[in-house]
Amino acid sequence: MRSRLTKSVALAALAAGLAACAGGDGDYPSLAMRPFESGPAPATPAAPAPIRPVTPPARLAELREAAAASHAAFLAREDDAARLARAASGQPFESRARASALVALADLDAQRGRTAGTLAALDALAAEAAAALGPDPALVALQSEVAASLAREDAGIARLWETMGS
Repeated sequence: MRSRLTKSVALAALAAGLAACAGGDGDYPSLAMRPFESGPAPATPAAPAPIRPVTPPARLAELREAAAASHAAFLAREDDAARLARAASGQPFESRARASALVALADLDAQRGRTAGTLAALDALAAEAAAALGPDPALVALQSEVAASLAREDAGIARLWETMGS
């Protein structure tokens, strides 16, 4: 019986507590933000800085000139090397014609190396631009232009080796 009485008293206390919470006079506090809770007004973000090329235009002009000079030197020597390669075709390895053609091809390869060095400098600048998240269309265009010149030089050297009969 005691347990029944304890349960009845507990149930009555709970009902009284709930009835007190359900008062109908409407004096509840507002849940709206109070002025001190909102903090300082957010600052307006600054306009983003315009993307500017990472590579100075003067450096691009310098590299363009270097690539053009090395490619022009290659083209100037290519005809002479082609003549020597044709003369060395079918000649024994110990012949003077073959030696002259090999020297001419080595000279062409040195000029090709200068063009490749310029392309390597452009590749390094492109990597810096990519790391800075600053794409530079002029750099990409020059990089493509020099790569095309280098491919042309590679094809010319391969053609001369084929003519000479390596």
